[in-house]
Amino acid sequence: MQWPNFKTIFRGLLPAAPKIPVLQLEVTSRCQLKCSFCPHTLLQDGWYDADFTWELFVRYIAPYLRQIGLIYFQGWGEPLLHPRLFDMMQLAQEQGCRVGFTTNGVLLGPAVLERLVEMQSDILGLSVAGGNPVTHAALRSGSSLKRLLTNIGRLAAIKQKQGSPLPKIVCSYLMTRRNLHELPAFVELAAGAGADEVVVTNLDLTLSPELEDLRAFACPGEVIFQEYLLVIQDAEERARRQSLPLRVYPLQFNPDVMVCDARPLKHIFVNSYGEVSPCVYLGLPYKGRVPRYFCRQEAPFKPLNYGNITEGLTRVIKNKAAREFKQPFRYRLDLTNPFLLDNPEVPAPPPPCTNCYKLFGL
Repeated sequence: MQWPNFKTIFRGLLPAAPKIPVLQLEVTSRCQLKCSFCPHTLLQDGWYDADFTWELFVRYIAPYLRQIGLIYFQGWGEPLLHPRLFDMMQLAQEQGCRVGFTTNGVLLGPAVLERLVEMQSDILGLSVAGGNPVTHAALRSGSSLKRLLTNIGRLAAIKQKQGSPLPKIVCSYLMTRRNLHELPAFVELAAGAGADEVVVTNLDLTLSPELEDLRAFACPGEVIFQEYLLVIQDAEERARRQSLPLRVYPLQFNPDVMVCDARPLKHIFVNSYGEVSPCVYLGLPYKGRVPRYFCRQEAPFKPLNYGNITEGLTRVIKNKAAREFKQPFRYRLDLTNPFLLDNPEVPAPPPPCTNCYKLFGL
């Protein structure tokens, strides 16, 4: 008796998973702000200011859209500066992709907000760096916290009027020593304005000793300030009372992270020059060595890419450079397989990732 092919049967019953869960596309590396911590501000000597052209998108991204789950139009620039951002989003939606982007909010006028709801964009992220206007403006020069909150409120009102849950409004709060104490206040402000979620991230790319001093998390051998933990606890309690989802990145190193949450084995980053990279950090549109710091020591690195989108996306993500980069992470993941024999030696990550804070869960 021949048994039926259950794999084939169940594959027919379940929707096929996208071959590329997330493609992050840097539609532009240009930005009108001068944020004190951003590579765009600090690495002007060697920075590439460029837009990913509509022609490149149609020719080299569009043919793969049906294989992509979410295409997120964001990198190191301001997406709304791109003249054809919404055309790209619409084409992606027509091919079945979820879409979204993160913005500094400067160009979020009423017409943009209306269009986001009309087209049912899935996610709108907003970058925040303080719980009061002065702190926010000091870290994100050129941005107004009041304007951001006003636009969140306007978008929430449009969604309510249209009976739409989309776009999901996600506030990304950059956590530093200078603004962490304002997090509980911002949680209240975000909930009052109508945000759907707040994600609190670390300053995980420090390009100078001054920025190293600004990070809130602790390196090995350093002590996490009890005050910081109490502030986060306060923010979490306020978020619960407001029924506002809040996700706070940890303040302590986790040496047991085998693959960072940039998920370089599955996700893809394409910068404004069409270079295909494992993540937004390694895909910096920058010529030269990036002056990164890691636990108060210099740890520079060179941006890394597998190749250019013009070579064909499928070909690039399967080429030798991509395989060689990913293999150490595959070995590391094998350690989490309970059916394998214990192996006390953890394989080293790819060299550019060795001194990246993301690799330690931060």
